[in-house]
Amino acid sequence: MSTAVQDKETILKYLDGDFGSVSNIPVIAGLNEKGAGNISEFPFPTKKDEDWRFTDLRSISRNHFVPVADAAVNPLEDISDYYLPEAANSRLVFVNGEYNSELSSTADIPEEVIVGNMAAYADHDILKEHLGKYTNYDEDRDVFSALNDANFKDGGFIYVPKETKVESPIHILNVFTDAQKAFYATPRVLFVGEAYSKATIVEEHVALEQNVYLNVTVNEFKLFEGAHVHHARIQRDSKKANHISRPIAHLDKYAEYHSYTICLGAKLFRNDPRVVQNDEEVDFTIDGLVLIDGDQIADTHSAIDHRHWHAQSHQLHKVVVNDEAHSIFNGKIFVREDSQKIDSFQENRNLLLSVDGTVHTKPQLEIFSDDVLCSHGATIGHLNEDEVFYLHSRGLTKKKARELLVYAFTLESIETMEVESVHKLLLDEVVKYTSRDEEFVAVGS
Repeated sequence: MSTAVQDKETILKYLDGDFGSVSNIPVIAGLNEKGAGNISEFPFPTKKDEDWRFTDLRSISRNHFVPVADAAVNPLEDISDYYLPEAANSRLVFVNGEYNSELSSTADIPEEVIVGNMAAYADHDILKEHLGKYTNYDEDRDVFSALNDANFKDGGFIYVPKETKVESPIHILNVFTDAQKAFYATPRVLFVGEAYSKATIVEEHVALEQNVYLNVTVNEFKLFEGAHVHHARIQRDSKKANHISRPIAHLDKYAEYHSYTICLGAKLFRNDPRVVQNDEEVDFTIDGLVLIDGDQIADTHSAIDHRHWHAQSHQLHKVVVNDEAHSIFNGKIFVREDSQKIDSFQENRNLLLSVDGTVHTKPQLEIFSDDVLCSHGATIGHLNEDEVFYLHSRGLTKKKARELLVYAFTLESIETMEVESVHKLLLDEVVKYTSRDEEFVAVGS
């Protein structure tokens, strides 16, 4: 590494690996080369950067990460408990960022639909046409999307042809194992839905042990006219891990994209979802639910870009903070000039269960048009002691009363899940989160 690069404090300071090597798949190799150049130029973010001023990145900067091949990872154990019964034969499995064909199963996928890994479809015209065409994070000199570009050699590839409905949910299961050294992985997904196609995607990140790693994901969704996607994202990484996520969706006329992100794990979770309206009459959702405790940090910086007439967008971001955990939310909604008849809703609701938790929130509207119906807001508060008292007077212990109120706060986000086993999984996770030994703080207590 050159002295010039070291002085600029790029992410290379915290990584081992040869980013000069590229994939033997031409479309991926081009992104590898672009990413390798960018990570040596883009500076590592600090609190002097506006979009990072509340985010503590020491869980990255105080570690050193090696490629998975050099990390001495533990043998993979049985992971069948993580499979979704509804997706028994519509599942892609990636272990530490690498595709595992033996654990994947796509027998229930219609013949005309593609659900597989990019390497298996290296010569497919759709992959070559769309991969890398929709991410716009380079405009912000984002070093993490550049790292994904530089390092990924394979990924998930889903293509749904015109007027095709995939009945089974597609489960993208990313599993991370224990290792002797901290490692980095760069999962990637490309989804292309042709006109009036329909699919449900369940993207999951699961740690088998509580070890240190860096998980940097990029997802690209392209929805043509009338395409419809329900996208559930469940983050259950190690609470010592770092998860940096870059999901972006581009929507053509009449398209619908509904994304629901659930954050449960990771020491540091930074999620930057973006949705771009390419034509009129689109409908999209980017809801989120965050349950954090200990010293976890969850940071969401979203961008909704209304560029044309007639659109509906919805963002409800709910957060529960306990112990010394820290939540950051910055949600931007852009309504471009002459983008009339826009109906956009954004709200960030935060529930503090301790006196040491921290919340920073900044809903943000930038409207350059006049015939719109847009609202945004944020709330931060503790449990209401009057409500706790009421439930206590009806026979519940104070602890159970507080657990029930937290459960009720989260329920609105969980009810949106279309896959029954995912719905049950999240209910169980909420119960696990609320059933701690400690008492929660309430107003007036």
